[in-house]
Amino acid sequence: MCQFFSCLVTRDHRVLFCEDDSHEELITRAGFDDTKDVFLRSWVRVEVKPENAGWRHVMVDETSVPSWWEQVEDSDRVLIVANTVRSAREVYVAAVRPAQEVYVAAMRSAQEVYDAAVRPAQEVYDAAMRSAQEVYVAAVRPAWEVYVASISAFVGFLPKKGNG
Repeated sequence: MCQFFSCLVTRDHRVLFCEDDSHEELITRAGFDDTKDVFLRSWVRVEVKPENAGWRHVMVDETSVPSWWEQVEDSDRVLIVANTVRSAREVYVAAVRPAQEVYVAAMRSAQEVYDAAVRPAQEVYDAAMRSAQEVYVAAVRPAWEVYVASISAFVGFLPKKGNG
């Protein structure tokens, strides 16, 4: 699973990213061929993961690293872009937080109303199911007793021990 911040770094050291944290979306948008071995491609998947309060952990999200990947220089470029995007994302998160809070409160209220409306019907259903179960058990018991009695004379039959 890709995590914020996901990007592609190209052989010419460009950092490609979008609003979505999906490498697959980036690959599609860039028109790259993902069927080639990492050593034959001109790009790699890269992620930046939060580390404590900062963003210092840049990692290539591939099974191996191509020879053109320049760990320090490419990581520095990725961090600059990631931190710039991170600032914009923080503004977005702050802007949508009030709407999320209203949504969560409305959903909670709707769930409470739903639960209150369904509860009586569930109680009636449960009572009907208990009654049906009791009728079924009473109807099956005589047939079960006849069945057990008919097989109890067979060699190898092991009767229930105790009162049952």
